[in-house]
Amino acid sequence: MTRKVVLMFFILMSIIMQGGGFRISLQGARQVAMAHTSAHTRDASIAFFNPAGISFIPSKLSFTAGTFMVFGNADFQNKPTLYKTKTDNPVSTPSFFNIAYKATDKLSVALSLTTPFGSGIDWGQDWAGKDLITKITLRSYFFQPTIAYRLADWVSVGAGYIYAVGSVNLQKAISSVDGKMKLLDKNATGNGYNLGVYVKPIRDLDISIAYRSNIDIDAVNGKARFKIPPSLVGSESFPTENDRFDAKLPLASEFTLGITYRLLPQWSISSDLNISGWNKYKALTLNFHQNKVGNDPNDPTISSSPKNLHTTHTFRIGTEYSVTDKLDLRLGYYYDPSPISKDYWSPEMPSTDNNAITGGVGYKFLDNKLMLDMTGMYYVGNSRKVVNKFYNFKGDVKLNSFMFGLGLSWNPF
Repeated sequence: MTRKVVLMFFILMSIIMQGGGFRISLQGARQVAMAHTSAHTRDASIAFFNPAGISFIPSKLSFTAGTFMVFGNADFQNKPTLYKTKTDNPVSTPSFFNIAYKATDKLSVALSLTTPFGSGIDWGQDWAGKDLITKITLRSYFFQPTIAYRLADWVSVGAGYIYAVGSVNLQKAISSVDGKMKLLDKNATGNGYNLGVYVKPIRDLDISIAYRSNIDIDAVNGKARFKIPPSLVGSESFPTENDRFDAKLPLASEFTLGITYRLLPQWSISSDLNISGWNKYKALTLNFHQNKVGNDPNDPTISSSPKNLHTTHTFRIGTEYSVTDKLDLRLGYYYDPSPISKDYWSPEMPSTDNNAITGGVGYKFLDNKLMLDMTGMYYVGNSRKVVNKFYNFKGDVKLNSFMFGLGLSWNPF
């Protein structure tokens, strides 16, 4: 009776809720091929998605590792002036590694290393918005030790501590003085946590419910390098070419409800509902130690730009079909709405509402203990008109990208 009540509760939640997400959704090759859905306990990759799920991995020890290559660009145009440009973005390579171990029949532990947030955008040195941004590279690295406890054969709970390390390389022009600015920091850090419940109320149904907390990445004493005319160095506005800065970047919380149902022994369907709490990202504030390049009327060393992001909801659906005992085929789709309104859109986060089509194959070796997963994704953004009144910047933007990834999973015993 208890299992039936739990089952009805989760099914009801999946009907009345809406999902969402805004981040790099590339934390497992098999998961990505199925629209980055989360209710899968085949191997240690579940540690990132839901710490409780490691209790249901079908081996005592499990390893997973993988990497992706992401190719993408953004197109921008101002129709009244006929101005057009596009980014020349570097190829990004987010990666993941997970290891899980069953210490006892009820207690499991794991370690997850992932890169769930980041961006790499290059608009060029002479484009129309060069005073907002010319180039930016953001990276985040999550180190998450995890523990899970199996309350019964069909339910487990888990928790993980997240230590986040971030790096930033942000470049922009200062046209008013014919100069340039570069911000560098490789040691920004933050802390968070991940909680989860994983349920198998009946044989062919998996239910994953997980929450990842908001993490504030603090950059302290970062490097601010200014390239300005020599005559300005030592002036009231530019006491130095080599300044320092402090900043805080909030990374969104995420609530995920995932369901996988096996229609047939060889065929399963998975879906996720995500809610991403970007609403805490109200503004980006840079505190310079000496140079007066800010816009705060009370303190010209402080530069603040409003962001006012909002919570987003994403729905994901994917499927896997086992052609043979060794070969699996996968497909998926999800719609990823932007957390940024047109009034606060900015080129360092050229966000649009996006559609993603995913697919991939998996093949098993060594008595099905070693698994190779290949995945691909086409990610295309809807064209949107943007008007940033704070910067007096407007135009039309469109995004598209392609991703290819490889993953290996090993369950030795």
